[in-house]
Amino acid sequence: MSSAPWRVLVADDDPTVGLLAQATLAGSEFIATVVDNGSDALTALQGSSFDMALLDVEMPGLDGFAVGEAIRRHLGDSFPVVLISGRRDPEFIARARQLAAGYISKPIDWGALSGLLRSLLRRDNR
Repeated sequence: MSSAPWRVLVADDDPTVGLLAQATLAGSEFIATVVDNGSDALTALQGSSFDMALLDVEMPGLDGFAVGEAIRRHLGDSFPVVLISGRRDPEFIARARQLAAGYISKPIDWGALSGLLRSLLRRDNR
């Protein structure tokens, strides 16, 4: 894992989330690459080096869980994966834990996102 600026892959089919993620993560600490589906997320991961993935759970085609599972197979458990979802039910939380993924709830607290990602990346970079 590299040090800042950290490369963050954001996969969400909602264009507003993509724009807000880019605006929130713009600056010297993060470089955000936004895709709008799971297939493009996997393609981006194969073509570039990232430090973290933020994955919408409910995307058409490959959802965030499917992309997270592919990440685990190819990049291992140490690669930070954060699921984005409006769900907080026990099944969702169990699946996130099984995937060794963090999660944040929608609506996203955009003011706190950078701090959360910094915390996760620094913790995993020790």
